[in-house]
Amino acid sequence: MNRKYFTVIAAAALLFLVLYTTLVLIHEYQVRKKAHARIAVHADMMSSLLWNYNEKAASQYLFLAAELENYASVMVMDTRGNVFQKVSKEPFQGMERFSSAIGLMNHLHPLEAPVRYNDRIIGTLQAKRICKTIYFDAMLLLLLVLIFMIFVLYTRLAGEKKVLENRVGDRTRALSELNVNLQDEIRQHKAARQALEKSEQRYRAYFEENIAGAYISTPSGRLIDCNQKYLDIFGFRDKAQALDTPIKDIYDHREERRQFLDALVENKKVSAFETTFRKIDGSKIHLIENAAAVFDENGRLDHIRGFLLDVTEKHRLEMQLIQTQKMESIGRLAGGVAHDFNNMLNVILGHTDLALDKIDASEPLHNHLQQIRHAAEHSTDITRQLLAFARKQTISPRVLDLNKTVEGTLKMLRRLIGEDIDLVWKPADHPGAVKMDPSQIHQILANLCVNARDAIEGVGRVIIETRKKRFYEQDDSDLPDAIPGEFVMLRVTDDGCGMDQHTLDNLFDPFFTTKEVGKGTGLGLSTVYGIVKQNNGFIHVNSQLNQGSSFDIFLPCYKDTAVTHGSDSPESAPAGKGESILVVEDEVSIMELLETMLGQLGYTVLAESSPRAALDLVKAHTGRIDMLITDVIMPDMNGRELARQVRELYPEIRLLFMSGYPADVIAQQGVLDKGVQFIQKPFSMQDIAMKVHQALKD
Repeated sequence: MNRKYFTVIAAAALLFLVLYTTLVLIHEYQVRKKAHARIAVHADMMSSLLWNYNEKAASQYLFLAAELENYASVMVMDTRGNVFQKVSKEPFQGMERFSSAIGLMNHLHPLEAPVRYNDRIIGTLQAKRICKTIYFDAMLLLLLVLIFMIFVLYTRLAGEKKVLENRVGDRTRALSELNVNLQDEIRQHKAARQALEKSEQRYRAYFEENIAGAYISTPSGRLIDCNQKYLDIFGFRDKAQALDTPIKDIYDHREERRQFLDALVENKKVSAFETTFRKIDGSKIHLIENAAAVFDENGRLDHIRGFLLDVTEKHRLEMQLIQTQKMESIGRLAGGVAHDFNNMLNVILGHTDLALDKIDASEPLHNHLQQIRHAAEHSTDITRQLLAFARKQTISPRVLDLNKTVEGTLKMLRRLIGEDIDLVWKPADHPGAVKMDPSQIHQILANLCVNARDAIEGVGRVIIETRKKRFYEQDDSDLPDAIPGEFVMLRVTDDGCGMDQHTLDNLFDPFFTTKEVGKGTGLGLSTVYGIVKQNNGFIHVNSQLNQGSSFDIFLPCYKDTAVTHGSDSPESAPAGKGESILVVEDEVSIMELLETMLGQLGYTVLAESSPRAALDLVKAHTGRIDMLITDVIMPDMNGRELARQVRELYPEIRLLFMSGYPADVIAQQGVLDKGVQFIQKPFSMQDIAMKVHQALKD
């Protein structure tokens, strides 16, 4: 680019030099041509002066001509070469002299013209004209230099313009390419943004519509974001309330939060972390937490992304299953113990009754025997409570009017709780009938009222209510054990000290008690629980510290209109009239005890310790046998099979089964088969007398 530019400038300079020289030469030519014309005019003027030979006039004219025409010298000569007149002056001064000396621009231009007079040459006019072209040449040079500079500048500007245009073109093309690339990037960015928005929408939809409670939080427990399910799980009214609630405040135990964070930092994630939280209203919920840790570039825990699954109902069912399994295990243990234990108690209780009948009440030994009897009865109550709790209690259910059955126990209950506690009875109008053993109603009310009495310090109130309640499939009931159907509710409420959560969690466990040592066995409420479950009902407890307690017992409503009362009037046990009774008992001590007791009651007793021996006796016996009293569970043959074979020989024989542990031989799930008479071991002499008399009468 520079080389081409300098070539153009050099060519232009040469062109301007040629132009300048040409113009100078043309100018000098024009000046000389004009000077020759002028000298001819002056020669014509001098013709008459020279002819007349007027020197003075010629001198004056020449002087004026020299001044006018800028002649350095001018003279007139005749034809012979004589100078007629001559005028001369210093041609150059100052710079003109310097420029003339160096031959620059200023020089003398000789002129000559013939002097004619009447067309005849009479002389010659010669002059040397000072040709001063320096000013013209300078002006021309200046003008040309200016033009050259303008040309150079124009060329420079044109070159710069070309360069600029090229640059602009290059930049425009580059910008065009950049614009194309930018448009592509914009389209790609727009597509990426749309894809990101769709991804965010999908993530937000997944986040918001997740069936789990999704959340993002800081390690310190500040909630960053959560979905609607999270709000629903904890009962927050809106997200703002959730964001204002630290996560550590909703843990039931804060140390579990620390355990969760330790596991998260160590393993980078936590799976199936089960713990207990509290809803905003304070109620407990059981949740499974899955979470992932997000770390910053320095390896520090930045935030936590987690999901919460509400497994409160599952946990409740698991606890219920564990509780049921625990109850069943204890029940099996209780039933196994009860069989042998009741046999021993039966011996103790029976022989004590026999001894008491032979000793006068005034003797000191009588009191000792009474204490033995009381201890045996207390032990009997414990085994019966164990069997009731384990739902192994043998019962004889009847259709009962619950209101009348409860009314029949009020007098006994008032004596039980004492005069300082007011017992209020609030029966509902026609709450319905239930089918169960009336003794179980007495057990339920007695245990609940005793617990209420012990919870009240000083003066208080116990309220017993009945009402009808129906549960539907769609019920969002706060009763976890509720099942659809129509139920009769029996409620016992007190205004005592109430219970804490720990007590409520263990309320129905056998031998769990908050009473002092020696004040309770811990079997009262477990007995109530067992009775309710045995009769296909459920129980709900509501209690808070210092706000009393309420026990709601729901029993299936029985629709049979043939209702009988649950109260039986006690009657004395009459003596026998010599009826013949066959006693079969593999426990020899019980067999001998029954033989003695029935003999004292006036019965004729045949006794055997095994079913096979009893059958042999029956086959060999020639007289009457009015009743068979047999143990249910024996080594060679159960009591029911023995009764069947005996009845083949004595079709009219009465049957009475006895056992310390009910078996499916005579009962289904503890409920006696229809028409079966049964007495539970251990029993007193009064008990066996009443039962034998009733069986013979029926």
